[in-house]
Amino acid sequence: MALRLPKYEYINLDSGWSEGCDELGRWTYRHDLFPGGLKALSDYLKKNGHKLGLYMLPGVRKDAYEANTPIKGTNHRVRDIIRQRKDGNGFKDTTYMPDSLPEAAQAYYDSIADLYAEWGVSFVKLDGCGPGGGDQYYPYQAPDNRECLRMMTKAFHRHNIWVELSWYMDHTYVEDWARYANGARIFIDIESYSTKTMTSSHRVFQRISQAARWVDKGMIGSDYGFFLDLDVVLVGMVVKGKCVDGLDNDDVRMSYISFWALLSSVFCIGADPRMIPDKYLAMLNNPDILAIHQAGNMARPVGSGDVWQNRKQIWWKAMPDGRICVGLFNAHTYMFMLGVSHDFKLDLRDVGITSKRADAYDVWKGESIGTLEGEYGVRLRPGQCQILFLTPQIH
Repeated sequence: MALRLPKYEYINLDSGWSEGCDELGRWTYRHDLFPGGLKALSDYLKKNGHKLGLYMLPGVRKDAYEANTPIKGTNHRVRDIIRQRKDGNGFKDTTYMPDSLPEAAQAYYDSIADLYAEWGVSFVKLDGCGPGGGDQYYPYQAPDNRECLRMMTKAFHRHNIWVELSWYMDHTYVEDWARYANGARIFIDIESYSTKTMTSSHRVFQRISQAARWVDKGMIGSDYGFFLDLDVVLVGMVVKGKCVDGLDNDDVRMSYISFWALLSSVFCIGADPRMIPDKYLAMLNNPDILAIHQAGNMARPVGSGDVWQNRKQIWWKAMPDGRICVGLFNAHTYMFMLGVSHDFKLDLRDVGITSKRADAYDVWKGESIGTLEGEYGVRLRPGQCQILFLTPQIH
């Protein structure tokens, strides 16, 4: 991975890494998958400059409750901190919510964080968090486990472990999410759970509408240490020699990567990098796109960010060097097909450029497109984007 995706930092294990708890009720690894243990794995990853990440659920594991394991560093056991046996997360009957003896509950989570730190873990994804969860038709399937999340993130942050909250987090609680964690998933899984493909163009462009709900909330970006997570980037996923990402064409693939970069979203590759075709690796490693992403601030839309009301999406943000990055996206997609081409018109004043002239550079083409005089127009195919660097001319 260091050779194929040299700028990517974390390697995260999803839910299958653990199937039980240890003698202290803490999540532990599968010995059939990791016979040498996770410390050996994280040490190996560090040799290539990578960090290990793990997945877990809020609450106390059901098997730990049933075994009534002791809580490390205390005279209490797990059942002492759980009285009502309420679900601890959005996946029912997997964990219980601590509801008694908060100091003992904090000690339980501290013991998990200490163990993860011993293993060399640097990233934790907490799934089934709430208020949130569910889907666009049946939302809020996860319980309100904010107090549990507060204790867990307090424990992990003692070891400088990045904490990610998932899934479909409620944007009205952004102050809580930003206070507790480093990132939050803002919508349902991008995977389509098809037997043939991983996602679809439609599912990618759906994210634009969801992102727009967070724009004016503040507290997002490197200044706050909190970022949105649009979900995994599946561009170029290959299985048995066939690309199965489910995207209609390379226009959509560029839009996918570009929008994630404009929002400085948590950027996780969902494919084996050894199998990704070189042309898609070039997209994922594009230095200008990575610079847009690493700017660390969230773009905002010109006009409505709802793709159903506005198929001609324009998003922009300021770069650290003073340039303005603008993304124009033809979001005209449907569930099973692409829409039609659209003509775009950009007024420089709408992206913070008060001067009448700006030098324009096309990021994906890697070339200058000249000096713009007050406005800019372009025609984009359905699913296509154009990413521009605009340098205002100041006289």
